Amino acid sequence: MFMLMLKEIRHRWLIHSLVILLMAFVISILVIQSSLNSSAEDRIKELTHDLGKGMLVVPQGTDLESFYSMKYGPEVMPDDYDVRIKQSPVGRHAGKIQPWLYGNLNFQGNDLIIVGRKVKNPRYGYTDSQSVAIGKGAASGLGLKKGDALDIRGNSFRVARVLDPPPKGYDMALFMPLGAAQNILDKPGKINALNMGGCWCKLDVAGFASEVENTLPGTMAITVDGMAKAQTQINAIMEQYSTLLWITGTVLVIGSIVFLIFYMLRKGEREIGLLLSIGLSPGKIILKNITIAALSSILGALLGHILSVPFMAWFGKTFMRIGLIPSWDYLPHFVSASLVIALLASSFPSWFVTRLDPTRLLREE
Repeated sequence: MFMLMLKEIRHRWLIHSLVILLMAFVISILVIQSSLNSSAEDRIKELTHDLGKGMLVVPQGTDLESFYSMKYGPEVMPDDYDVRIKQSPVGRHAGKIQPWLYGNLNFQGNDLIIVGRKVKNPRYGYTDSQSVAIGKGAASGLGLKKGDALDIRGNSFRVARVLDPPPKGYDMALFMPLGAAQNILDKPGKINALNMGGCWCKLDVAGFASEVENTLPGTMAITVDGMAKAQTQINAIMEQYSTLLWITGTVLVIGSIVFLIFYMLRKGEREIGLLLSIGLSPGKIILKNITIAALSSILGALLGHILSVPFMAWFGKTFMRIGLIPSWDYLPHFVSASLVIALLASSFPSWFVTRLDPTRLLREE
């Protein structure tokens, strides 16, 4: 029977592949619909810790997932955007405005994080162009201590302070004046983050974020409230169409399996008649067809979960500006459901054909 299965799959590999791909696409949509709410809640909770109640303004196209992982891209914006905000009508709602330039730099075999700031922050040392505060890990890797000299790409510094402990995640960071960071990262007159704080209790935060984006062209204004509102709206849409999605998905999956079985039976009628005429039991033929359908359904469910990863990541970044990951907790449920559907959809057609007269099948009547 194993050889019969291999022959069937080898001769009709294209139709098997198309059925599996169709099932995978349908299941990936259902996985996204099932995982969206829990995944978004988890990511928003993580970002709440990083962002707090403030607003983060970043250049359009910034990958927030990479940004919060301290892997900074080429996206930048003018370093006078803090002044523009203060001078604009929305400036009266912004209490603290702090521009930053973050970047990654490999120096003497150490992967460093460059942090440039425009305003003075006593925690990180002085703000003159010759001073730098350095995380404990970076100091150890570079063999530096307080008072030592450091030259990076022609920019000379003196270590004003070794941060021990450093701010969370900044063990390999160098905190320096904005101009020095711009020189080192070759981004003159640019920043890639603007932190804003203020009391927005009586404001429509999402509307305020839109006003900030209009004031600062080419930017994204990110707030926890804004992401939570986007999540709520998307969840409402998903709930509205969830029944339709599940009915359509179930019909497509069942239809795919039924089509596959009928295609196999129709194209293999003479072969089935020959096998029956030489004494092969109908049960083995039915088992062969059920096994092929079951394998196709399992592969479709697995591939559907794999496809849901890039689909959901794109969905999250497009509509919520955060990376989303589907829950793998649903995998056993989808595999089991696909398997049951395959068994039910393939059993009766296979049983019906094997009950026919072999001579009729040989004549392809």
